[in-house]
Amino acid sequence: MNVTPIGSVALLLAAPALAQQGPIRMHFDMHVDPLPQIPLPQKMQVFDLRVSNMEWVLDQVEPLDVDISFMAVGEFGELVVNQGPAGAGADVLRRLYDAGGQIGSHSHSEWRVGAFNWPSVPPGPTLDECRQSWQHNIDWVNAAIDLVYGGSPPEPLATINAVKGSHLPNNEPDYHTLMTEFGIEVRQPGPEEDYYGWYDHHIWHPFRPSAANYMGEDLGAPFVQVTQGSVIGVAGIHHGVMQDMTAASVKRQFLQLYVNWRFADRTGADEKAWCWGWGSHAKDFDPGSPSRTDMVDVVNWLDAHFASRTEPTGSDAMVWSTHQATRDAYLTWEAANPGSSSFSFDSLTVDWNEYPWLRPVAEEMAEFTWAADLSLGSGIEAYLLEDLAGDAAVIAWTDAGDTLVDLSAWVGPAVRVVGLETGTLYAVNNPAAVEVGAEPVIVTERGAVCSAPQNYCLSLPNSSGVPAVMSWSGAPGVGANHFSLVVSDAAAGQFGIFYYGAQQVSIPFGNGYRCVGGSVFRLPVITTDGAGGAVFPLDLTAPPQPQGQIEAGQTWFFQFWFRDPPAGGAGFDLSDGLEVGFCP
Repeated sequence: MNVTPIGSVALLLAAPALAQQGPIRMHFDMHVDPLPQIPLPQKMQVFDLRVSNMEWVLDQVEPLDVDISFMAVGEFGELVVNQGPAGAGADVLRRLYDAGGQIGSHSHSEWRVGAFNWPSVPPGPTLDECRQSWQHNIDWVNAAIDLVYGGSPPEPLATINAVKGSHLPNNEPDYHTLMTEFGIEVRQPGPEEDYYGWYDHHIWHPFRPSAANYMGEDLGAPFVQVTQGSVIGVAGIHHGVMQDMTAASVKRQFLQLYVNWRFADRTGADEKAWCWGWGSHAKDFDPGSPSRTDMVDVVNWLDAHFASRTEPTGSDAMVWSTHQATRDAYLTWEAANPGSSSFSFDSLTVDWNEYPWLRPVAEEMAEFTWAADLSLGSGIEAYLLEDLAGDAAVIAWTDAGDTLVDLSAWVGPAVRVVGLETGTLYAVNNPAAVEVGAEPVIVTERGAVCSAPQNYCLSLPNSSGVPAVMSWSGAPGVGANHFSLVVSDAAAGQFGIFYYGAQQVSIPFGNGYRCVGGSVFRLPVITTDGAGGAVFPLDLTAPPQPQGQIEAGQTWFFQFWFRDPPAGGAGFDLSDGLEVGFCP
């Protein structure tokens, strides 16, 4: 294990470059879903509750200059019109838009067949039925905007109502067709949330999506996909993907985003447009709801730590933004960088070669949640994280020069100190004297203590009469480098090899099962003893190939392959597998 002093990191990480990045644009999406199809008096009661919740949200965020990206179904617009220009619905829309917010069109599968009658379109709708659904919803949102401003809105209706989100059509080529027909340039976030399922965070750049893959990029697409997470305050499945958007998780995800943005800004990386945020429904903000509590918590936390932050480069760290304002920022970037990619996820699998941000941030901070803001002295930024396994971590950085901090009150005694920009392991097991500098570090208990290796997979009886079984001696500590692979009850006096890889599999192979998949790395050939046993001391400083280098915090899978002519069949067999998590 190589432990590197922070001061020896390349100088490019020490001095800030000139400002290169625009601010992180945070979205507060609040939309109204289709209302229940009930008699009008009862429907108006539901409408009044939605409007009351919207008023409450504005009361909370207006003092902090938070711009709301509001999206409504057409039926909501019809009820605003029904209530009239002096009604609470018209007032809240006027208040929201005049404060810098946005009004767009949202729909699921409903269309209008009569006054206040919005059933779903028939199953398996045609493109024309989807087109009618869009038209009905857009028209009634426009009617509400027109009513709010007495027939003279401050901008053309097509300029105001210029964002669309819909569950129909349910295929991307038809969706692209309708976006082109209606001349809408921004898609409400939603489908791209799937990214969370691979990397435990969402996409952080707007992009033009492909009709073949809504997380892939097509620079010729007719609209921009802006990005955010699912409903604030909720941990659950949304769009088919488990997402944690509780306050503690949102704060952790924002810290991940900020560390990536800050790295790009201070190292002079090519400019990008950056964005994130959350979704919500007006109904989510009923009194006593988790969304109420968590929204207030997160908005005030962002305001306190990031909304007014200016970096040493002169860059502003964060602004509140509507979907349309983020589109405008993207279009400005696009015009300055013709033909450049903003973001594309083509592989639809975890692929670190494709991943566009800092891998250490994704790997080290995954599945943690924020626990507390820490006060460690002037100029030091520090946050305490925790995970469900009981591990704690602190991330910290400073722009005021390298300094030592004592974190032993929050983490330890066994910790790893890892640079979140470089992935460098700077220190182990000394939380009382952690060097903090310009590069954010994570001081983490996770992976700092060696867990016992675990057997897995099936081994069948070989010519010894019993299955070959993996075990070990020593401990899987990278620093100590004193770990040996052991096999027992293999065929006696036969050639064999230990090999390892990064994936578990269970595939019939020879007279047994192959338990290690993906790219595998073979260790030297050895011979079993008269009892069918073998031991191989693993030298962690000399991998068989560079790609097989074993580092602290990684998990690898090991197995023993051996010749077994006396058993007949394929003439070879395998042990079970051994899962080994390596620690510092």
